[in-house]
Amino acid sequence: MTSSNTNFFSDSFAALLRETESGKPFVYDEGDEVSLMFDLATVQSRMKRAKPNDLMLGYTRAMLGSVLIQEHTQQIGMIGMGGGSLAKYCHHYLPSSQISVAEIDQRVIDLGHHFQIPFDSPRLRVHCADGADWLKICTQAFDVLMIDAYGPQGMPDNIASNAFFDLCRTRLSPQGILVVNLWGSDKRFESYYQRIRTIFDDTALAIGADGCANRIVYGFNNSRLPAQKTLQHYCRLRADQHSIDLMNLGQRLSRALRAADGLEPLTPKRST
Repeated sequence: MTSSNTNFFSDSFAALLRETESGKPFVYDEGDEVSLMFDLATVQSRMKRAKPNDLMLGYTRAMLGSVLIQEHTQQIGMIGMGGGSLAKYCHHYLPSSQISVAEIDQRVIDLGHHFQIPFDSPRLRVHCADGADWLKICTQAFDVLMIDAYGPQGMPDNIASNAFFDLCRTRLSPQGILVVNLWGSDKRFESYYQRIRTIFDDTALAIGADGCANRIVYGFNNSRLPAQKTLQHYCRLRADQHSIDLMNLGQRLSRALRAADGLEPLTPKRST
């Protein structure tokens, strides 16, 4: 490495460290891949430029279970935008859907052009607002409500409360589904899961995600767990309509359905 290259690397790394110490969201460019980060340890969103609408992170793919449960998904609500991975995926692969997103940090929204978020689409509305406050004034009934509100300090207290999860249920359509991204390593995971499970009359499931410790919790407003045959039917029907592995997702949901507590075993049992 030449001296000029060394100096360039040192200057770039120093600039990156300054970004992380400031606490501001920043974009990390790796050629064909671009990531949204708050620090060097955690990737909030990642996009491949050649396939901007696809989901690179396992936890985002695990949040699409509604594709295997609902016949129609038209109204989608999201709290937490990040790099817009889920919003873009739903916008592209669920073309009849209307998507409303609440993102508390205007700086995150301002970085959205790096991730090719279709802000000009009439089917996508992004609001700079606290998610809990935004949900209180929402008038539409959501078929799917996705909560991805973890930040550098974890999940905000007002998002993790009983009152908030109860509000989420009131904002769902009769067949609506709440989907919440949680950290499996969070010492409060069990309490969060039980809050959701109680509010949804014990009709809740939690599945893992490929390549990360996230756990995705599903709460069902109709107080009925999905049938195995429904998952199998939509796996066959929609496999060619999506870029995510629906069969893998269906298997995760099936393992959770077979568990008494609704928790997918992290290590599937081996057949004997």
